[in-house]
Amino acid sequence: MNMNQSGRALIKISQNAEYFYHRASEASHAGDYLHALEYYDRALSTDPHYAGAWHEKGNCLDELGRCDEALASYDEALKHDPYNAETWFNKGLILKRIGRENEAYSCINRGIDLALGR
Repeated sequence: MNMNQSGRALIKISQNAEYFYHRASEASHAGDYLHALEYYDRALSTDPHYAGAWHEKGNCLDELGRCDEALASYDEALKHDPYNAETWFNKGLILKRIGRENEAYSCINRGIDLALGR
């Protein structure tokens, strides 16, 4: 496994997964979250370690009000990339919204610390 300058693992993503990820991004930007989810799932069936796809899938699920599924998707993203500040922050926002404030603040603070390089 290769490492980048920040010490984070570099994972090779297949062309198929990248293709479906880009199709999902297009659908998501158009507000078509259900089709985006289908494409993210196709990307993840090819490369289940694709943290970026898990993160974006969580964003789509959040947009659809499917908070528990979004949290599970963010957790999967963090399993593969625990240093993604935005994933921590987004997870914290959902936790805050559903009333799990202590967990929310912990996640949000982790995201802020990562974003600031701490």
